[in-house]
Amino acid sequence: MKIILAEIGIGGVEADERSFDLNLIRIGRIAGECEIAFDSELYPMVSRKHAELRSDSGKWFLIDLNSSYGTYVDEVRISVPTPLRAGQTIRFGEDGPLLRVVWFEVLNESIPPVVPTPEPVRQPIPPAPKPVDQPLNPIEIPKAPAEIKPVPSVQAADPSARQDAAAKLEFVDESSRPAVILGTNAVSVGRDPSCDISFTADKIMVSRKHAIIRLDGGKFILEDNGSFNGTFVNDQRIAAAVPLYHDDGIQFGIGGPVLRFNSPSRVAPEGLNLAGQRSVAISNLAGQFDLPDAAKPKTMVFRVDKTPQSMKTGGDTSAQLLMSLTFGDKKELSIGRTEANDITLDGLQISGRHARLLRSGKDIVVDDLGSTNGVFVNGIRVSRQSISVSDKVQIGSFELRIDSAGNIGVFDTRSKTRIDAVNVTKDVRTKSGTLRLLDEISLTIQPNEFVGLLGPSGAGKSTLMDAMNGMRPASSGNVLINNLDLYRHLDSLKQAIGYVPQDDIIHRELTVYRTLYYVAKLRLSRDVSAAEIDQTIDEVLDVTGLADRRDVPVSQLSGGQRKRVSIAVELITKPSIIFLDEPTSGLDPGTEEKIMKLFRQIAESGRTVILTTHAMENVKLFDKVVVLMRGRLVFYGPPQDALKHLGAANFKELFDKLEEPVNAGVRQHGEHVRRELTEKTADQWKTRYAATPQYAEFVAAPQRSIGAVQAGGIGRRSSLGLSGAFRQWITLSRRYFEVLLKDKLNLFILFVQAPLIAILTFFVLGNNLPRDLAYFVLALVAVWFGTSVAAREIIRERPVYGRERMVNLGLIPYVGSKLLILGIIVSVQCLMLFVPLKFFDLTRLMPMPGDLAGIPQLWTMLVTGAVGIALGLLISAIVKTSEMATSLVPLILIPQILLSGIFGVPSGLSKPASMLVPAAWSFDTMKRFSTLDTLEPEGAEPKGKTAGQGLYKQIETDNDKIIADSRKNLEDYKKSSEDKLKTFEDQMRQGRSPSMPKLDEPPAIPPAKKLPKDLSNYITFLHPWMNEIVNQIVLMLMFGILVIATLIVLRLKDIR
Repeated sequence: MKIILAEIGIGGVEADERSFDLNLIRIGRIAGECEIAFDSELYPMVSRKHAELRSDSGKWFLIDLNSSYGTYVDEVRISVPTPLRAGQTIRFGEDGPLLRVVWFEVLNESIPPVVPTPEPVRQPIPPAPKPVDQPLNPIEIPKAPAEIKPVPSVQAADPSARQDAAAKLEFVDESSRPAVILGTNAVSVGRDPSCDISFTADKIMVSRKHAIIRLDGGKFILEDNGSFNGTFVNDQRIAAAVPLYHDDGIQFGIGGPVLRFNSPSRVAPEGLNLAGQRSVAISNLAGQFDLPDAAKPKTMVFRVDKTPQSMKTGGDTSAQLLMSLTFGDKKELSIGRTEANDITLDGLQISGRHARLLRSGKDIVVDDLGSTNGVFVNGIRVSRQSISVSDKVQIGSFELRIDSAGNIGVFDTRSKTRIDAVNVTKDVRTKSGTLRLLDEISLTIQPNEFVGLLGPSGAGKSTLMDAMNGMRPASSGNVLINNLDLYRHLDSLKQAIGYVPQDDIIHRELTVYRTLYYVAKLRLSRDVSAAEIDQTIDEVLDVTGLADRRDVPVSQLSGGQRKRVSIAVELITKPSIIFLDEPTSGLDPGTEEKIMKLFRQIAESGRTVILTTHAMENVKLFDKVVVLMRGRLVFYGPPQDALKHLGAANFKELFDKLEEPVNAGVRQHGEHVRRELTEKTADQWKTRYAATPQYAEFVAAPQRSIGAVQAGGIGRRSSLGLSGAFRQWITLSRRYFEVLLKDKLNLFILFVQAPLIAILTFFVLGNNLPRDLAYFVLALVAVWFGTSVAAREIIRERPVYGRERMVNLGLIPYVGSKLLILGIIVSVQCLMLFVPLKFFDLTRLMPMPGDLAGIPQLWTMLVTGAVGIALGLLISAIVKTSEMATSLVPLILIPQILLSGIFGVPSGLSKPASMLVPAAWSFDTMKRFSTLDTLEPEGAEPKGKTAGQGLYKQIETDNDKIIADSRKNLEDYKKSSEDKLKTFEDQMRQGRSPSMPKLDEPPAIPPAKKLPKDLSNYITFLHPWMNEIVNQIVLMLMFGILVIATLIVLRLKDIR
């Protein structure tokens, strides 16, 4: 078909007319590929392939090819294939070149209409003869952009008009497919073959059961069925069930198929062209919404009786007006997920009754009604606050604003997320000084782009990604998400960010479904039903191709499937931006290509996808690539432009070209100059890129629209609140219990240890030895149980913890879940050790006495086990690897053995040192509750059978007394005998003849007391600085201090 175009120059002067006899005319800056090519220096706002003119079914259509600065017809930016008329003007980019349509050839053809039937049909209906005055079937234009433009609404119908024409749905993209007649039965739409309107499997933007259309009160109601990619009416994503009116365009997912609702008798009432406006009560409708433009001295006016327009204010990204309303005769307007609210917003991160707007005199107040994910004003979470014209109220993916007239505008930011990195710099300290990892990187990523971060090892890819997603903030510079500083407002923006690190962020013990279920319970609103969670999981599994792996344990999946599960975890909350760090690392080429195509699909569904990669085989799938070298930005733009800029023949040569000057210098001067040459070469590439058209188009021009940027700062993290923390603790505990329960072999090993130790203790201890060893085993093993079972529990799931912490994970619920489940395990272990030993005591096989049947000793053992758990968790929080944690456990246990007192009464430095050892306090408590007296004087009971001396001292004292008494008796005997002999001698000297004196029998010397062979009724000693009450208080203090220390360590290692 022929068409004549003329370029309009400065002052409105037209250049020579150009005639084209083609069906396709491409417009851009590439002379060899475009029929109309503009000079890149004169018109930098024109993209390489900007737009195309295409003839179809006798008409000419203008199609924007996702250009950076848009295509305009009569100064109105288009987003869908737009039919042209003679005399219209076409502009390419703001202030760009201008063409006028002078004339084109018109074909007059016609085809007959479809004969209506009363009920929805699934099979094609044979066409009947059609009148000649009907237009051609809906056209099919290849590669249509994602958004659709509604047919202009006709004037409001006369109330007396009869609804005698059947309503029908026409397939805009499939002209050969007959219309579906709507009747009283509900019509389901999706890819599932059971749907009334079923699309083929290649329509990947359509969910299996995407939406439903039903007749209610004489109106046909369209309701999204929780689809992954959303349902659009007249270019606007619906947030609630909406009535359909004549000529409504219905699109299923961005870039998905389009249906046209044809029912001439159902004309949209005035003010209800906006789909979102249709869910507002008539008494609350506002005719327009006036928003001050922060960048220009004017006001943006949004009229709700017009086709939806994007809000564009300076550097702010586009946000679509969903509805405009007033308070009417109400004093408050409720906001939430359910249709009972005045303002209904969809998304499972929004609570059923999330917040409310209150009219208080001249002020409007926003009030959080205890929602799960909060209300944010200008990026700061609030519970109640007055709002002004300049304030932005964020609820989920929606933004509420008020104008000077008190009207309330609700804007949809889904699929409208722009990222700006402004002079992002990252410095780290090393032994040799400060090392710069990122050097003042600036770039802008537009909504829904698929961007790859490329560069040699050490180029700074992961560092840049983590700076842009908030995991590791930059040292200086700013990262803006829709003009909000990410670091300052991470609390409000984190809901829009998905992040898949290189390590798996999933528990391999769980099935795919249970993994996603717990993610949904943690991240979605607490009032989301089980049915809604199941539906969301099914949608995500369908998108990621894991539907047939739903109940398979993650550990049994392949590497590519595990990566898909990690991606599915992030898609549960339907984020606007997804970051992926080396997602294809370690995958075979075939799997890598499938994964990359999945990312491409996710980007096309209305999300921005950014990933780092070393693999170059699928770089062509990116919209743009960021090429880094030594932390410098050496290129940002389309992949093919990167090859031309760097002079590489293909992507595999890209890095070689980057380092070619470095390698040449090293060959000439030696390896010692490599680092210096690398830095210099990176600076040269950076300077060279700054002089390119790509820099002007993709960096300089978008960054100029940002305006002034405040110095960055770190915002304060909001708390979960008591109910939120409790709910999260329950969910984390359930998941942790399920994870541990799946590892049955490990549980068997844990639980079989205790009875084995009890049996070994019985064989070693016997019946006659002091009972110290039995109580020592109880104390030491309790510490061992707790420490060994907990020492790896944080570090082994560090990737999962880090990602969940970035979203909404609370430290206290997290550590609390570990304490609860590990406490149950250790308690069972302690019981399985204590009960057999107590059984041996009761059966007199091995004495182990204790007060109240040993219950106080069991309690002490449980408290000691809790201290061991807290000690193990602290180790796990400090170390960097599981292996290091395992190595530290013996170093913790050895002091427990040496300083507990099993080797005798502590003295010297060991005496105060023992006060730091939990086993010493536990061991002493066990012995105190044993009712046994001591062998040593330390701790002997004054009223006990050793009279406070201890058995050893008592025997020594008794033997000393025996010796003293025997000595006295012997001395008395000696004296008596000597006296008798002296008397005899005296009588003999006096000449008498006395009889020989008869001496008394020598006094009997009693035997010395000996240590009894049976010492089972004794313990060695009790610590002189301890007692029953103090010991338990100290153990509980130790537990609390260790738990607090663990929380502090985790906080110091926090992402913020």
